[in-house]
Amino acid sequence: MIMVLASLHYIPSAIAALLTIAILIGKGRAHRGLGIALVLTGALGFLGYISGEDLRFYPLDFHVLHSLCGLAAFLLSAYILVDRIYLHKIPPDKHCLMGYGAAFLAAVSLLTGTMILTGQVIPEPEAYLAVQEPAFGPLPKVEAAEYLGVELTPLSQQGNNAILGTQHINRTEYRLNVFGLVDRNLSLGYEELLALPAYSEVAYMPCVEGWGFNAKWTGFRVTDLLNLSGLKPSTNYVVFHTAEGYSTGLPLDYLREDKILMAYGINDLTLPPERGFPLQLVAKGRYGYKWAKWITEVEVTDKESKGYWESRGYSNSAKVGEFPFG
Repeated sequence: MIMVLASLHYIPSAIAALLTIAILIGKGRAHRGLGIALVLTGALGFLGYISGEDLRFYPLDFHVLHSLCGLAAFLLSAYILVDRIYLHKIPPDKHCLMGYGAAFLAAVSLLTGTMILTGQVIPEPEAYLAVQEPAFGPLPKVEAAEYLGVELTPLSQQGNNAILGTQHINRTEYRLNVFGLVDRNLSLGYEELLALPAYSEVAYMPCVEGWGFNAKWTGFRVTDLLNLSGLKPSTNYVVFHTAEGYSTGLPLDYLREDKILMAYGINDLTLPPERGFPLQLVAKGRYGYKWAKWITEVEVTDKESKGYWESRGYSNSAKVGEFPFG
C-alpha cells in the first residue's frame, strides 16, 4: 500500500487538475484530446488515492475538502467528455458552464493539495504537549472524551495509514527486542512492558496528508526502556522496526528531551490493532510517519538512518511546520 502523498497519487492528480483548467483555454478538437488525457491521469491519481487506505469523506477537514473537490472535478470532467463523444445530451452552453465548474473545483483541489504537500496546514504543537503525568494501575477501559481540558478525538474518527494493512499480534506471544549499541540485548513480553513506569499525555498526531487527531496516550518512556539495556557511549540514534516491515528512526537526544512514549493505551483503552497494538510511538512534534505502529524491535545505533518513507523522499527530521520532503 502507498500513502496518499505518494507520487502515484499527487503527480497524476496534479496533471489532471491542470488539464481541467487548460480545457477552458483550448479550442475545438483540443478539448477532446485534453479531456482524454485528463480522464486517464485522473483515474491513475484516484487509484493512487484509494490504494493508500485513506479513502474517507468524514469528518470534514482540510484533507477531506481537498479530496472532495478533486473527486468532484474528475467525475464532472469525465461526464462532460463522455457526453461530448458519445451521449450528446448536454447543450453546448451547459457544457461551458459545467466546464467552468470542473475547473473551479480542480483549482481548489490543486491549491489545497499544494498546501498539504508543503506542510502548510499541519497545526503547530500546542503547549499541552509538555504535560506528562504518571499513570497508575490498569487502563480504565472506558474511552475518555477529555483529558487535561483537551477534547479528544474518538477512536472511530481517527485516521490511519499502513503499508500492509492492520497487523494482528498475539499478546501472549509478543516480544519487544532491543539490540544494537547496548550493554545487553533485551527481549521483553507484553506484561513486562506494562510493568515499566507509566505516563499519560495528550498529543496531536499530524499526518502529512493534512489530517490529524488529539488523543490521550498512555505508555512508558523510550529512555526507561533503553536504560534497562544500557547504552554504549557512541549511541545517538534509535530505529523502530514494526511487524509489517516498516521502520523509522529518531535522534536519541529528542527521545530523551521530549520524554517520548511508546504507548500501549489510547484514550484510556488498550491500543486496538488498527491503532498499532501492542505499541505505537508517540513522536510529538513530528509528522505521522514517525509514529511507528506494531513495534517489535528497537535498534540502537551511532548514526542517522532513513526508514521506509524517508528512503522514498520524505524528510528524515519530520518536524511539524517544516517541508515534509527532502
